[in-house]
Amino acid sequence: MAIFDSTIFRDLSGSVGNVTAYKLGDKQVARAKTFVVRDAKSLAQLKQRLRMKEVARLRRGIVGVLPLGFCTSSRKVCLNGFLKENIKKVEVDDDLNVTFDLLSLSLSAGELALPSIQAEVDGDMRRVMFHWVKQPLMPYMFKDDRLYGVVYESGLRRCRKVELGTRGVSGDMAWELPRDWDAGKLVVYGFAVSADGKKASGTLGVCRS
Repeated sequence: MAIFDSTIFRDLSGSVGNVTAYKLGDKQVARAKTFVVRDAKSLAQLKQRLRMKEVARLRRGIVGVLPLGFCTSSRKVCLNGFLKENIKKVEVDDDLNVTFDLLSLSLSAGELALPSIQAEVDGDMRRVMFHWVKQPLMPYMFKDDRLYGVVYESGLRRCRKVELGTRGVSGDMAWELPRDWDAGKLVVYGFAVSADGKKASGTLGVCRS
């Protein structure tokens, strides 16, 4: 609050922007308006807030893969794409318990067809065995599409992308786990990216250990 004496603004009253002026006795007073931010109260608002929080938590562990899966170097586009693909997959019940099936996580999006990728986790050998199958060429499938696997360690919330091969040739690959990863906490995904890196497929939830 400010008290001032001015012949120009004498008897001024009303609001301009976030300032309200009025007379207090024989003094002219100016006071900044108080802004009240109301917190979300409804159940629907609280549920949506928890969905957003869960998507942000999931994103932190796989942010390095998103430029490949969403075919852009723009961090904003990647984050918006990840949010769009995953927010409806987060379940929040009326007691505000949050659940999410990690195998349904989308790390990519686009018009290409899903690849044919399989994987098995060999806990004793501490490796993931990938196998992919040649697919018939048709719209949204091209022989030079690059195939990728992604291995996510849910305890550490870390992931690694693994370049496998191309859609036009079947193949196998063994990928060794990092030393500090728990072989019992793995989720494996796959997707395809066009040879020029401008198009991608959706994400295939391949397996979990």
